[in-house]
Order: sequence, then C-alpha cells, then structure tokens
Amino acid sequence: MATPPPAWPSWCQIDLAAVRANVAAVRARLRPGVMLASVVKANAYGHGLELCAPACVAAGADWLVVNSPAEALRVREAGVSVPVYLCMQVPPALAALAVSARARVVVAEVESAEALAQAGRALAWPVPVHLKVETGMHRQGLAPDEVVAVATRLSRLQGISLEGLTSHFADSDAARDAAHVRQQYRVLEAVRQALAGRGFHLPVVHAANSAAALLWPESQASLVRVGLATYGLWPSPACRAAANDGTVAAVDLRPALSWRARVLQVTRLAAGEYVGYGRTWQAPSERRLAVVPLGYADGVDRRLGNRGHVLLRGRPAPIRGRICMNLFTVDVTDIADVAAGDTATLIGRDGDREVTADQWAEWMNTINYEVVACIHPDQPRWAWPV
Repeated sequence: MATPPPAWPSWCQIDLAAVRANVAAVRARLRPGVMLASVVKANAYGHGLELCAPACVAAGADWLVVNSPAEALRVREAGVSVPVYLCMQVPPALAALAVSARARVVVAEVESAEALAQAGRALAWPVPVHLKVETGMHRQGLAPDEVVAVATRLSRLQGISLEGLTSHFADSDAARDAAHVRQQYRVLEAVRQALAGRGFHLPVVHAANSAAALLWPESQASLVRVGLATYGLWPSPACRAAANDGTVAAVDLRPALSWRARVLQVTRLAAGEYVGYGRTWQAPSERRLAVVPLGYADGVDRRLGNRGHVLLRGRPAPIRGRICMNLFTVDVTDIADVAAGDTATLIGRDGDREVTADQWAEWMNTINYEVVACIHPDQPRWAWPV
C-alpha cells in the first residue's frame, strides 16, 4: 500500500528500494565466494520483518538471521525459503518450534543440542547446528578448549548435523584498529583448525557483523551477518568515517525508515503556564502547541522530553514537556497554519530538512540501534514507495 488510510494516526514508511540498495552496497564489499546473511531479528531492527525479509532476499541475501523460533516462523510465513539462522540459543522447550521452521540453530551447550536432535528425529529433518565459540565477547559460547569435545559428543546424536562454527566481535564498530577483531578471529580460526584435525570440517564459518564486514575483509570468513547496515544506518560514526576514508570505493547507505504521525490537536498556552507531567516546561510567552499521538509505549523514548524536535511543514517543532505514554506536545508557535491532521515527521525528511535516527540517539544518549528497534511493532509499516 502506497499511503496509509487517512484516519491512521501514525505509521512508519519503509523504503524497500533503499533496503535493496544497502544489501547490494554491502555485497560489493565482500570477497568472492562470501555469503551474505541479512539480519531481520527484532522486527528487522524495527523496520518490519515481513516487509524486509523478502526485500533482502530479492536483493541477493543468501541467508536471513533471526533471534527466536517465532521470528523464524514469521520468515517462513512471509514466503521466504532461503536458509534461516537462529542466532540465540534455543531453550529445549522451543526446539520443536525451531525445527518446524527449518532453522539453522546456534549451539553453546549440550542440553539445547540434545533437544534439537530429539525434535529433528521427530520431524525427520537433521537440524544444522552452529557451534558458538567464546572468543572475547563473553556473552554466549563454548570455551575454545571445549569445542572439540562438544563436537565429538554432538556428532553421535541423530537428528542434528554439524554445519557451522561462529563467534561475535565485541568492538568492530569502534574502528580504532583491528587488533581485537584479529585476536578474536585468530581464536576462531584456531578452533576451526583443531576441529579439522579431528575430522570435523564445518562448511560455514562466520563472525563478521556490519562493521567487520565493511572494515575488516579478513574477518569475513565464509559468511557475514549484516544487520544495521541493511537498513541504511551506520554502527557508529567512527565506522562510517573508516568505511569512507578514500582507500576503497565509498559505501553509500540509505536510511530506509521514516516515522510520521498526524497532529491530534492544536492548543494555546498562556505565558507562565506549564506543560505535561511534572510541569517540566513553562511557557515564556503565549505559545501554540501541537499534540502528537505517540508516546513512550509506542517507541518515543521518555528521554526525549524537552529535547529534540519533529518536523512540521518543513520546519522544526521543539518537543515541550515530558513524553507521555501515548502523547507528546511540540511548540508550533513559529510555524504558520499548523492544524489537526497535519503530518509530523519524527524520523525522516520533510522538505529540505531531515531528522535522523542518529539525531534521536544523540538526544537520548544512546545508539541508533535502540531508536529504530524500539518502535513498537503495532506501528504500521508501509512500503514506500511501492
């Protein structure tokens, strides 16, 4: 659908042409033979899984990455048939759900693998599993000296097959230097060689995320897992600068998400009156305020109270007062003719001005990942343009 219904109070516009262009831009940075996995977990980083998963595949993604069996099933229900990799270890109780989605699954301990094997036997599908190695992130994974023993044990289980070896980089987006990235990759490579020495030749080795895939070609292995860059956002300003430093062809990423809402009401505020909970903003003179029908329950973070702005009629309208659960107010005193029904742009372009997820992150003292991923799934996502 090209436009939301006239009565719809708020929506996200997703530029699928931008998603496809970003996938192509990343692929151009990969070494020959390296597979590209687009990460669509967390509702495609807030962009809409059902919209973005098919778009990524159409653009040439070889695999998709999700975080849960439920997400894997949503990918399948969207008509996508490429390999789907489940990057968080599956609790034994959900093993059958993961297998029913024909997902590849990360494994970092034996109990999960045994449950997957049981489900694989029951559903007559040997589950491809990927052994997760702890190389320096210290989040989930097997100690390097445990991997061969675990692989030996799992190789005896019917219902699973050893397909991959994986890890995750801790600070590739910092782009200061590659020392820690290289150290982590050396640990992963040493484990791969140890497995090969015992007859385990796992065909899919992967650790690189968006930053590593763009900055450190030596870390690409046989597959890269690209998340944020798929949606046109940079993991960090340092990563963006390093990826476009002139040493290689520049990477052009296009933000894919815009977020808009229709003004609910325009009110007047007398000089000296206060706005909202806690009376955190007082009008220095008579003001006009527009009420926007979104709040922290919808993904407009409470930290934005009295910080930042939206765009109305191509001009910035500062946020006044605290963000409520489903409403916030902006100052439109200096913007002529704002009325109920006008479109406010929270993220995106209006005329020659733009509000970006990176600006939100700065106002919130956080990262752009959080900004987009926390837009509530109930916000409609519309493909734009069709």
